This record gives sequence, C-alpha cells and structure tokens, in this order.
Amino acid sequence: MVSNRSNANSFTMLSPRYPLVSHSAVRWTISALCAIISYVILPCTVHAMSLDKEGKAPIWSASWNSPTEVDVSFKNGTRIYTLKGTGQAILSSEHEAGPIRYFDYSIEGMFDANSNTAKESILVTGSDPVFNPPLEFAGEYSCSADPWLNHNTPCTATYQSRTIPSSWFIPPMRNKLLTAEQVAILEKEVAGEAKKLVIIEPRQNASYKAENPVLFMIRQNIPPDLTLVPAQKIRLQVEQLEGEEKNIIQDLSAPGSNSYWGTSIDMKPGSWRARAYSIQPEFQHPDEAVWRTFKVTVSETLSQPPLQPAITITSPGNGASFLYGKTIRITLDIPTHLVKPGSLAEVFVSKLHETAPGSWPKTPTTVYSKSWPLSGLSTIQSIPSSALSETGKYRMTAIFYPDGKSGDSYGSHKAESTFSITKLQRTSKLTPALEKSGHKFKLIEK
Repeated sequence: MVSNRSNANSFTMLSPRYPLVSHSAVRWTISALCAIISYVILPCTVHAMSLDKEGKAPIWSASWNSPTEVDVSFKNGTRIYTLKGTGQAILSSEHEAGPIRYFDYSIEGMFDANSNTAKESILVTGSDPVFNPPLEFAGEYSCSADPWLNHNTPCTATYQSRTIPSSWFIPPMRNKLLTAEQVAILEKEVAGEAKKLVIIEPRQNASYKAENPVLFMIRQNIPPDLTLVPAQKIRLQVEQLEGEEKNIIQDLSAPGSNSYWGTSIDMKPGSWRARAYSIQPEFQHPDEAVWRTFKVTVSETLSQPPLQPAITITSPGNGASFLYGKTIRITLDIPTHLVKPGSLAEVFVSKLHETAPGSWPKTPTTVYSKSWPLSGLSTIQSIPSSALSETGKYRMTAIFYPDGKSGDSYGSHKAESTFSITKLQRTSKLTPALEKSGHKFKLIEK
C-alpha cells in the first residue's frame, strides 16, 4: 500500500494539472493509440495487431517456393523478367501455430542496362480472405548491375510501396527465389539477345536512288554490363523481292572489338530485303535474323542522258570466257578527271559455287585481291593464272576510291563482272587419224 501510494503521489507531483489516472486506464489508452497508429501507418500489419488468448501478438511468416515459370523478354533495350510460383503463409504466435494459407505469386522485374535502373512488382493471390484484395509490392532501384542475374548486386531503393506484410520478405526479392539452373538460363537468353545483329542502314521501308550505291551498316548492340566479344565475321544477305537478283551475299569482318560492319552495293530499282547474322566465331542461324525491307527507285533526272560511270570493267568483260592456265588482264575504265594524287583501286576475284535447288546458297570464295595507287596506265593489271586453279564461274569486283582510303568514312565507286574459266578437251568421237594428229578439240566448261 505504501508503495502504491508513493507512486501515485509521484505521478501527481510530476503532473499537477492532470487528474489521477488508474494504471488500467493508462494501459488501455496506450494500446488504443498504438492500434490507431499501426492502422494508419502500417496497414499491411493490421492482422498482426490482434492478440491471442494470452495477450501475445501473432506473427506473419511466409515461405516462397522456387518459381515454376521463368521467362525473359526484351523491349527497347530493357530486360523484362517474369516469375510465377506458389508459397505458404502462417499467422502464428509464440504458443500456437495458425492455419497455413497457400498463395500464388507473380513477379515482374525490369532492368535497363544503359541507365542501371531496376523495377520490381509482386502480386500475391489466393482463395483465403486474407488475399482479397490481392497483396502487392512495387519498388524502384538504382543498381550497379542486373540484380536478376547477379544475386549480390547492391541496389539503392528510390521508391517502395507494399500491402504485403513486411515479415514475408526483405525487398527487393530479385532472384532470391531462382535456382542456379534458372539463373543460367536467363543469362544465356540475355547474352543471345545482345549478340543479335541490327541493320541500321538501310532503314525499314526507306527508298534509295538507283544511281547511288546503297549503304549497308550493321551493328551489334552489346549492353555495358555484359562482357561479350563482338562477332568478328558476319554474313549479309540481300534479295530482290520481285526480280532475278537473289542471294547477293557478302561476308564482312571487323577487327578488334569493333561492333560495326559496313559496305555499299549497287542495286537495281525494285523492292529488296536484307538480313545479317554472325558466322564466326559464333554461328547464328539465318532464320533468327530479321529481314529489313527497302526500295530502290529510279531518279527523275535519269531521263536525261546518263553520266559516264565512275568506274567500269573492260576486262575481264561480263560473260567472257578464258582458257584455264592463262593470265587474265584487268582493264578498268575510270574518267581521268576523277583520278588525282592519292586515288586508289582495289579488285577482288571470287569463285562462285553452284547451289542445288532448294538448298542454302554457298558463299563465294575470294581467291585473289589486289590494290594499287592510280596514275597513268596503272589501271591495267592482271590476274595470275595460279589464282584461278579451278574451272567454273568467277566474279570480279573493282572498287575506285577517288580520295583513297583514309579516316573512318570515304567515298567509293564499284563495278562487277562475271566470267568463266574453261579447259580444252578432246571429243570422244574422233577418228583414229584425227586423234593422232591432235587437231580437233572442243571447248567445254566444267
């Protein structure tokens, strides 16, 4: 009694303006105030504020199973991860375990490697009333790397909102639910997307004039958070949609870590399409390459007398035939007013391979190349007989650089001709006398 009275007097002395309040009233007032604050500030823990029969607050606990569905898609350079799975939640106290509540979850994560920003949204649904309405979480983060591919990547939260009890998980969820095999699958998909080639030029559905070569620019967009070696050798395939020009194929290489490839091709008027894919060191299936369609049109000025082309091939002429083992003269016709100090000429000779109907065309094999500065009669060169070791069809491409090859970009003009190499072989129906004389031969092409 003395102790209680002393406490009461102490309270009265410390609070002389307030009437004496009983301990039970104070306790219930504080409890009510905490309940109101919890309801307003922490609505997701309102279930946890109810007391069990011994006055203990129940605690939410949840376990998340590894996702049964894992997927990644790509949009405008952003990776979008989708995870779906199941889990269990229990509302229990220190003395008693509550019923298990089963739920389904879906997680969508996004990461932009260019800005190092990540987003995550979680939706939890189930048949139990506790999941009606569904529980949600949303967060935005600044990360040094893709948090769905790197478990320990530090992220700084810039925004978070939730109705999921805080005891269910520590945000962000990231890839904490993924198995090592699932992470490896996502890594492979992301790397495969990064290695895809993108045709920058020609642009989709754009029109180009026939009097100028069409520029082709191919790029490989490798995100800064991936360490990948760009494709060193790619294949460019061009087709005329309505016409005879099919499968114009060029193999383009880029040294070092360069991820750009470019070339120019003289094209006839009409509708065209092009695609590009890697062939070395990693082969990409052609069917995975996206076609780019464009048009080549006739300029209105072409109704006037055409100007002399910047370069033509006089020899070997288009459709010409030469005997096997002979040196072939190269003669280029270039207007003299275009030739100046530093001008350069290049020729490439490729062996054309026959392709069976319906099969994928074989890439021409380059058998000879040469470049030289232009001055006077230096437009006359020759192809050594040793370079043309097989009979069949060949294609020669000649390129004229008025200002030489300097810097990252330069103007050029190109011409092509197709010719054949044949052998002389005696006919099988020669009389013995003629066979001995060796005078009757016929020209056949192998």
